[in-house]
Amino acid sequence: MMKHAATRVSLACAMLALVTCFNCSWSQSEDYAAKASIIDGIRAFEAGEDRADSLFVLGERHSDLAGLSAYNAGRSLLEKSEAGQEARQAFQRAIKSASDQQLTSDAWHNIGNSLLMEQDLENAIEAYKSALRANPRNEAARYNLSYALRQQQDQQDQQDQQDQQDQQDQQEQQDQKDQQDQEDQQDQQDQQDQQDQQDQQDQQDQQDQQQEQQEQQDQQDQQDQQQNQQDQQDQQDQQDQQEQQQEQPQQVEGQISKEDMERILESLERGEEEVQAKLMKAKSQGKKKKIEKDW
Repeated sequence: MMKHAATRVSLACAMLALVTCFNCSWSQSEDYAAKASIIDGIRAFEAGEDRADSLFVLGERHSDLAGLSAYNAGRSLLEKSEAGQEARQAFQRAIKSASDQQLTSDAWHNIGNSLLMEQDLENAIEAYKSALRANPRNEAARYNLSYALRQQQDQQDQQDQQDQQDQQDQQEQQDQKDQQDQEDQQDQQDQQDQQDQQDQQDQQDQQDQQQEQQEQQDQQDQQDQQQNQQDQQDQQDQQDQQEQQQEQPQQVEGQISKEDMERILESLERGEEEVQAKLMKAKSQGKKKKIEKDW
């Protein structure tokens, strides 16, 4: 635990200084008023009154006791919460005004204590070092310096550990992100492959469908062509038949056709040949025979 600088000792020294000064000759009336303020400040401090620091500030007008009064003002302010900055300013005034190394060392020591309570370890350590430079025998300052250094080391270790943990967390997050990005990229590639495959299949189906339609069209065209040729042939045959029929003479009713006439003539020729044959036969026999014709 941090050791505080002697408070009662400081105030007792102030009282001792005042007693000593009673035998001195005061050349200025302001010193009398300042002396009275210091005495009232000591009494107020011992009584726990809040006005002690303001009385000590008035005592800083004393020509010889300004440093001691400023130190006591700082000590009074340390008893108040959230008055650390004002206390340190009072101690700085004491350091500037005091010629006593012990008082200077105590002032620096209390500045260090104020900073340490605010967790300003770096400046607290420097204040404790200043206290030891002013008075190397200030064991309270030496102890608090050691304490502050340990606190600083602990903070540094915690910070290093936190930094390491943050770095590890950051690395894990980066690894997860990289893995997620890789998975997303793979999914995207898979989707693209599926899309390409589907497009290729659709294109193939479309080509097959077009080819099938073309084959059907070609087959239909061939059938239509054959049908047209057949129709043309039938039409030509029908036309030829009509022309042939038109070239043949039409048979008049009651008139013998050419074919019938030819058959009659052929029959007559055959009959004439038979008659001639019979006549020749009769002559050869020397007899006359009445020949009867078939017609």
